[in-house]
Amino acid sequence: MSRNGCVSVISIDTGKILDLEVMTQYCKMCEMNIKCDHECSNYKGSSGNMESVGAFRIFERSVMKRELQYTEYYGDGDSKAFLKVKDIYGEDTVTKLECIGHVQKRVGSRLRKLKKKNQRTRWKSNAGSIEKMQSAVIAAFFHCCSSNRNLMHGQCPDGKDSWCRYKRALSDKRQYLEKSPGLPNSVMKVIKATYLELCDKNLLKNACMV
Repeated sequence: MSRNGCVSVISIDTGKILDLEVMTQYCKMCEMNIKCDHECSNYKGSSGNMESVGAFRIFERSVMKRELQYTEYYGDGDSKAFLKVKDIYGEDTVTKLECIGHVQKRVGSRLRKLKKKNQRTRWKSNAGSIEKMQSAVIAAFFHCCSSNRNLMHGQCPDGKDSWCRYKRALSDKRQYLEKSPGLPNSVMKVIKATYLELCDKNLLKNACMV
């Protein structure tokens, strides 16, 4: 467990550090039982929560000490720190930016999981029909981009035997909770271009012959 942590705000335009919050749970003077006035540890809690606390402290003092309002937070997909600061200047005043590395990892993981689970039922069941295979490719795209705020399962096949968990839950009249945070529009546009290439009729024509 780490006793020390550091959170910083860095300007995207200049690369300069605008503010810094250094936190520690350890005090050498207290450990040595030295009786004098001194600045002791400034953080109590788990090491995993340091990022959230540090980000909140920096955003909270930004207007008073820096005369700034930070508009964007750059972090990984499930960042708890963002939830601490997104409403700090008012409702939804801070926008979250995704780290492309985390996006790539998440998309890759979801696609591999989807392929492993449904490679027989989804693709082979559509063999012999270019139109059905095109629909399957498009459905896979929207399925992978779906988020808890914006469900995108309209193209997924219906029924209790569907490879889509949302459609299976809908068929069984169960409540469905989408856990994925989804993807930024900029990333979706890039991925969509690749999926559209997979819809090429000449490519699918060869696949339909298998």
